[in-house]
Amino acid sequence: MMRPSPEEILGETARLAYHLHWPLDSILDLEHPDRRRFLVEAEGMAAMQHAMTAPVEFAAPPIWAQQELPDPVAGW
Repeated sequence: MMRPSPEEILGETARLAYHLHWPLDSILDLEHPDRRRFLVEAEGMAAMQHAMTAPVEFAAPPIWAQQELPDPVAGW
């Protein structure tokens, strides 16, 4: 396995610090595969949280709901 470039390490470290609020020393102490695994999990959790808090856009009501209903007391 090739060693990660300094740019890759910097990017992974910045994203882990952003998501997990870990100190730099803790992140840099991780082996590269472990750091990548934590990064995948953290970004997956962030995506799930974003999906759960994103505003919901409702579609137009179905045709049957758009039809005018008869007045139930009109015939009395």
